[in-house]
Amino acid sequence: MNYSEKVEETVEYADLRNKVQSLLDYISSEDEQLKNDREFAMKSNESIAYQMINNNIKQNYILISTLSAIRSDIESMHDEIQMDINKEKASSVQSTNSTDNA
Repeated sequence: MNYSEKVEETVEYADLRNKVQSLLDYISSEDEQLKNDREFAMKSNESIAYQMINNNIKQNYILISTLSAIRSDIESMHDEIQMDINKEKASSVQSTNSTDNA
């Protein structure tokens, strides 16, 4: 097993994509409930509750945006690792072929 494959195995074991996606799913479901609560607070003329809920929605937006960027970075990292593995494999095959021809 070459170095890139070891790195890939370590990254896969950490399962960062699924962890981030779980957080995104949770926050998104909470966000839907907050929007329903905000609508109720608006209809009930509860301005303080409406403002607090609105602030939570804004905070969730920031969290979702940040986590989405992290997920994108993780996916890019996986792609780069896979490219490195393919390069190492190609280099290894080429090296083996050169040795066989000698």
